[in-house]
Amino acid sequence: MEENRKIAIITDSCADVPGELVEQYGIYVLPLRINCQDGSYRDGVDIFAADVYERLKTELPKTSTPTGEDIEEMFRKIKEDGCEKAIALMMSGGISGTVNHVRIGAEDCGMPVCVIDTMTSSIGTGVIAVQAARWRDEGMSYEEICDRMPKLCKDTIVFFSIDTLEYLQKGGRIGKIAAMMGTALNIKPIIAFDEDGELYTPAKVRGHKLVAKKLLSLVKDLVDLPEHAGKNYTLMVADGGIPEERDALEQKMREMFPDCKNLICARIGAGLSTYVGPGLLGAAVQFLD
Repeated sequence: MEENRKIAIITDSCADVPGELVEQYGIYVLPLRINCQDGSYRDGVDIFAADVYERLKTELPKTSTPTGEDIEEMFRKIKEDGCEKAIALMMSGGISGTVNHVRIGAEDCGMPVCVIDTMTSSIGTGVIAVQAARWRDEGMSYEEICDRMPKLCKDTIVFFSIDTLEYLQKGGRIGKIAAMMGTALNIKPIIAFDEDGELYTPAKVRGHKLVAKKLLSLVKDLVDLPEHAGKNYTLMVADGGIPEERDALEQKMREMFPDCKNLICARIGAGLSTYVGPGLLGAAVQFLD
């Protein structure tokens, strides 16, 4: 194993890192549990987004944090692969207890582990994990990567819209969003994570057709800020069961931001789908020094 590949990069299955990037960077993905009427499944292993969409027609699956055995098995695998240190980049503690469970599991794993609450989720957490892996492969030390993580998390901003707030409300993940807003007026909220890692609504539009335009506008507003002038940045787009809309958003992103060096396209997995249902469209930007 190459020296820097002895630093394991870990994230959770809600990070929605595309499979090709998981493989390319050797990222370890800790699956959440999806609890259904007929049993418990591992997100991205034996249950997927399409399965959740089908189940939502007749039941309301629930997510739960990885078990202690899941976490112990992951660290065992990492050590067997020759890793000597690990950086765990987990979804916001404002919506899940996963980061705290990983901290507890890391205490007795027999190696140094830096556990980071990314204060975001889905493609936000995913692109943070990918960037950490890139820095590792470029030769950056464990200590320097860990030191850079708080700023990288702050400089990663995600926006997404969903067709209905019903599942977020029922699942208790509604955060600071008004659960009933717009149901009668076809108002679509744009959802993001605040500085505390909780969900809030920075914008809203009337009708699904205006969602993509608003997502592009929100990203452009950030790219155009004076403090971001001249910075490199990575863009992300994601969908939950609407790939054609994601592809159209990706194309518009490439046209609007031709100087962007990296654009990551992702599909939302089973974990997040449990709480948002089908119809998610998301966009994000990550600024780099």
